[in-house]
Parts: sequence; C-alpha cells; structure tokens
Amino acid sequence: MRSAVRYSERVTEYRFESFSPALTDGAPDAATRNYLQAVLAGFHDKRPKEEDLVRRVERAIADDRHFTAAYVGHAPAHALDAAIPVATFAHFEKRINVGGGRLVPAHLITWVTVRPTHRRRGLLRSLMTANLTEAKAAGYPFAALTASEGGIYSRFGFGAATWYSDMEIDTTPGFALGVEPDRRVEICEASKLSELAPAIYQRFVEYSPGAMERQALYTVVAAGELDPETGEEDRGVRAALHYDVEGQPDGYVSYKFAGETFTEGRIEILDFVAVSDAAYSALWAFLGAVDLVKKISFDYAAQESPLPWLLTDPRRAKVLSRHDGVWLRILDVVKALEARPWTVPGTLTIKVNDPMHLAEGTFRIMSDGAGAEVETASASVPVDLELGVAELGSIYLGGADPVILTRAGRITAHSSGAAMRARSMFGLERAPYSPNDF
Repeated sequence: MRSAVRYSERVTEYRFESFSPALTDGAPDAATRNYLQAVLAGFHDKRPKEEDLVRRVERAIADDRHFTAAYVGHAPAHALDAAIPVATFAHFEKRINVGGGRLVPAHLITWVTVRPTHRRRGLLRSLMTANLTEAKAAGYPFAALTASEGGIYSRFGFGAATWYSDMEIDTTPGFALGVEPDRRVEICEASKLSELAPAIYQRFVEYSPGAMERQALYTVVAAGELDPETGEEDRGVRAALHYDVEGQPDGYVSYKFAGETFTEGRIEILDFVAVSDAAYSALWAFLGAVDLVKKISFDYAAQESPLPWLLTDPRRAKVLSRHDGVWLRILDVVKALEARPWTVPGTLTIKVNDPMHLAEGTFRIMSDGAGAEVETASASVPVDLELGVAELGSIYLGGADPVILTRAGRITAHSSGAAMRARSMFGLERAPYSPNDF
C-alpha cells in the first residue's frame, strides 16, 4: 500500500523515462499498460477491452514507436497511481514524399498528452525540446506531427504543410463524369485489403508529394477488421479495386453504408487510394453508381481535389470544411532543402529565425532546375526573404504560398519580387496531400 501524502506536499519535480512498448505473455507489460491508460484519457477514448488493448500495443510495436513518459514521485490518496504518467510523448519514423518521388525519413511525433492537473509546468516544452534535439542529432532533416489543436505547435517551430477537406458528394440521378473512365473496377471482399492495401498505398506514397508511409491502423480499418468507434470487427465495410492495363490493382476504396435507413442513402468512405488519375476517376464512377445512395461523405479529400472537375456538375461536390494535416518542423535547413527537387532554376537567399535555435541562420538556395545546392551564408549577405522556421515548414512542400504569407506578415520580403520567386521555386508537381493522421 502506498503511503498517504498530504496534498500540499506533492512533489512538483518529474521523472522522465523512455522505453519501447512490449507484451509479456501476450499482455501489455505494466509500463506499456500505464502509458496507454494516460494516452487514452488524454484523447478521451473509452477504456478498451483487453484484446483491443493488446492489438493497440501490437500496432505500436509494428510501427516501432518509442515512448517517453513523465511521472510524479508520489500521488495523494485516492488519486491515480503514480505509475501512470502525467505526460506522454511518442515518436517513430516514416518516410515522406518531398516531391519527384523522393522519399525522405521523417521523425514523427505522436501521442502527446499532459494531464490537466499538470499543465503549465513546462512538461510539454521539456519533452519537445529534448526530443527535437535528439532528432536533429540523429540526422533527421525535419520532424512532423498531426495536431489535435491548431494553436499549440507553432511555438515549437511546426508549420502546417498539408491540408485536406471534408466533402459531400451528391450522387442522385444526373451524377455523371465529364470524361468517360476506363471502368476497370471490381468489388472485392474488404478483407482482401489486408493483403493489397499496404502495397497499393506504398505506390501512392511514391507518386504523390506530401504523402507519407502509414501506420498499421489504416489497413485494419479499411479491411473491416476494426471499427475505431467500437473496437470490434466492422462487418459493414465494403471495398472495390481498380486494375491497371496489366490487370494489377492500382487503387481501392473502402466504404460502408452510414444511414440508419435506406431512404437516407448515405455511404461513408473509410479509405480512398489511387495510384493513377485513371484509378481515381474510375473509382468515383463506381461510387456514383452504387444503388440506394444519395450522398457520399469523403472526409479526407485532397486540398486541391480534382473531383469537382471530374463531374459534369461540379456543384455536386461540396467542400464542407478544410483542415490542416501534416505539420513540419525543419531541423536541418541545408539537408531538408537539398533533399527535395527544385524544378524552377533560380537563386534565393533566406534568413530563418528559430526561437529554439535548432535551424536558424541565413541560407542561399541555388537551383539548376533539377535540384539545388544550399549553403550557409554569412550575416552580411543580402537577404531576399526572412521567415520563421514554422513558415519554412509550411512552404517546404509547396502547400502554402509565400506570397500569401508575405501579405499576412508571416514572411518579410527584403528584395523586389522575392515572394513571387519563392512561390515558383518551392512549387512541386502537385499540391501536397497526405491522407494520414498519426
């Protein structure tokens, strides 16, 4: 039994521990179980059944996640046990397409929580500072996260770099595509996606700027093996595949009927991945032909979706809301900028300000229209653009417009036409899109 501690004597110093998730005899070990209890509470998830908790740990192990937790030394009587962390932090590695099919390893941050009773004590800053410092030392050009709240992470140098939209598509009579698709689509058992989805998605990552490799959760949801709301198998999931000219699957959609009655006629897309434009249009033609359906909900459409342009009546595809997706935090400016392609030749000198002093300095970008050489410049070199490291993260994949950020005061142009030059030089072959939370 733990000894009683007067509330006024609670220890305010914290112990930080890092470890990997583990199963012992098929069950989460004590540290892993306590860590996930804190994470689940932080994101308001229901307490899972034991088998669901085991599957969560298995997925964390498959993703090679590394946990860090903050603990108090003692807890007062009746409070949560001191073995349950008051703050959590996790990281793992996945590759991101930075344009031109170039896949770059990124340091991904997730499962960041601080118990409400321990806010404003520097826990998040301590965890973030230590983790980003270690990531930079490990050689990562940037870190990435997806944010539950938009106002938290810019102070740590993260800038929103991809966006997505919630869309509603009207498929009542009259739904039609402006250009006839190839119709190489067949329905399959959703369970087939357990085998097929990872390989198709990996091809998508290599094809689409901003896309990143996914964690294991997406496949089990798309295949109907898990309903995130209930923790049970989802027997309502359906799926369809698109085939290329050689008969190989190069796109899929996973969906389910979402209305309570047939008169509502609504389906919800769980996952939609197309490696080619042909696959994209043919899968939409299939979805528009599903009987007894009036509306389709698609909650992860690209920020510049071609869907309205596919339709003879673009008004049938309505954008309901827009969200930020991946946030990038540049750690090594030279390494990050040289990793991506530069299809427009030119020279641009930027000054990067970084309150955490991880990526500050003046840098000269010299593009030959294929790649770029980036060098650190002296403070005396004339600067074209001055920006924060968060703003550099936002424009890195071409998703944010330097001209707009300049108009908003987030970027300062020191030479004529510099923002326009940055707009063309930072642009990629298409707007970045990453249908992936983590």
